[in-house]
Amino acid sequence: MTEDDTSQRKFSLAHDRDAVLEFHCRINYESETSYARQISYDEYREKWMGSSQPAAFLAHLAQTREDDRTIAELWEAGGNIVGYLWMRFTDLPDYDLTVAELMDLAIVPEYQRRGIGLKMIKRAEEHARKMGASLLRSDTGIENLASQRLHEKAGFRPYRICYEKVLRHKKPAEEMPI
Repeated sequence: MTEDDTSQRKFSLAHDRDAVLEFHCRINYESETSYARQISYDEYREKWMGSSQPAAFLAHLAQTREDDRTIAELWEAGGNIVGYLWMRFTDLPDYDLTVAELMDLAIVPEYQRRGIGLKMIKRAEEHARKMGASLLRSDTGIENLASQRLHEKAGFRPYRICYEKVLRHKKPAEEMPI
């Protein structure tokens, strides 16, 4: 299956909630530092899903969907969900800027490296231009090399660097950050 075999649809938080949460959790884990990824994805997922973060994420997503410019969609191929794209807009009137921000972009592993990610970014970029955005932003984890390569291939350039310093090295798994 190629990128041309994909279609996208707006998702329903009621119907597609579990799929969206799964994508967002996976994105969080893959963008974490090696310190936070000392636990397996399954352990991370269990902690994340049991925390207050899914509800906060869903509330933020629902709020951004009130803006008609927002993209919140699932991508499908052959009747299966293969990707997820969420882009929101922020207006900065004092600077005469509108920023479109790719909040989440994910593709299931078996469909990665088929051009779908670039197609998703192209769709987001075209929509951002149409909606008058001045900038298109996205972020990823420092160790998420596949995502970094995708962003670079799509023409993104770094604009900010964040730092982290580990203060406790051997933290028990039950206390790992999520």
